[in-house]
Amino acid sequence: MQENDAMPNSPDALNQPPALPQTPPNTDQPAYFGEVYRFQFHGKAAEYFGIWFVNLLLTIVTLSFYSPWAKVRRLRYFYQHSEFFQRSFDFTGLPTKILIGRLIAIGIWVAFAIAAQLEMRVAAFGTLAIYLALPWLLRATIRFTARNSKYSNSRFYFEGSTKQAYLQFLLGLLITIATLGLFAPVMVWLYKRYIFDHLYVGQIRFKLKSDWSDYMTAVYLPIVLFIGVIAVLAILSYILSLFGTEFLPSTIINGFVGLYILVIFFIAPLIQARVFIVTWNNMQLGNSQFKTDCNQWRFAWIVVSNWLVKIISLGLMSPWAAIRIYKYQVESLSLLLNDDLDEMMNQLQSDPSAIGEEISDIFDLDISL
Repeated sequence: MQENDAMPNSPDALNQPPALPQTPPNTDQPAYFGEVYRFQFHGKAAEYFGIWFVNLLLTIVTLSFYSPWAKVRRLRYFYQHSEFFQRSFDFTGLPTKILIGRLIAIGIWVAFAIAAQLEMRVAAFGTLAIYLALPWLLRATIRFTARNSKYSNSRFYFEGSTKQAYLQFLLGLLITIATLGLFAPVMVWLYKRYIFDHLYVGQIRFKLKSDWSDYMTAVYLPIVLFIGVIAVLAILSYILSLFGTEFLPSTIINGFVGLYILVIFFIAPLIQARVFIVTWNNMQLGNSQFKTDCNQWRFAWIVVSNWLVKIISLGLMSPWAAIRIYKYQVESLSLLLNDDLDEMMNQLQSDPSAIGEEISDIFDLDISL
């Protein structure tokens, strides 16, 4: 195994990480300390299309009973083709355990559906019960996903408690209600902080260093931009209308409408991009520091163009779209290494149930890392 003699932050140092030395000469620290290395993704749309198509076909044929195997195959493909420091990730969840959790979730859903037909108050109670259970579902989902995620030989581990999940949920809910929704982005910050401040890989802990105000800015800047564009369009339309309708041809009107629609489509992707950036630019792993060179406009364009391509192709380009956005996110990340990767040791972990994750899926509660 050869050491890499590339200078810090050089292209070679970023893209060609050395193998970890067993006994670094004349130093107590590995040779890669203080170096920046990038994450890589080697997945291909053509390869993933085969997995996606088979998953879709078998899920339809088996009336969704194949969906746990489809989920595991999908996650394993994305994990195993993601790499850092010449070491890949893996997902070890068992489809049979996910199927058991899913069957229990379906049973609960069917029981609520039948009871709701007999008594309307049950339907309202069922909806309320699901939202009251949301913090537990959140914690169970994260714990199950982390327990079955690996980097090289090191497992991820989530130690957040159910009590902490409820406290964060209630705090965010109270802040949102008290501010009439104005401080709703604080809930995003509480959610991210709860996840990452209790997440480990081996014995090395993640830490989110950002503040709530960073997420307020991330969410509201695109909204302010949208309001500004609408105000400019309104002013221009008013000025042109003063000269009479003959000076306001249909092409200009159509252009204004098109720009208005384009801005609307870009709001959510821009918010998503800015939240991604503020999260990973303020993320630590032990003593190591994450960074992302993700461009918010390119990220938003990828998301919007993916939507258009999937609509035009009637969904057949979904694998290409999934690979495209995932590859951009992963390869925008880098890590300044100040920890010994060979000293990652797995914490003792119980085997969490997949029930929480599957109940959240059945009730359309999209809870994920």
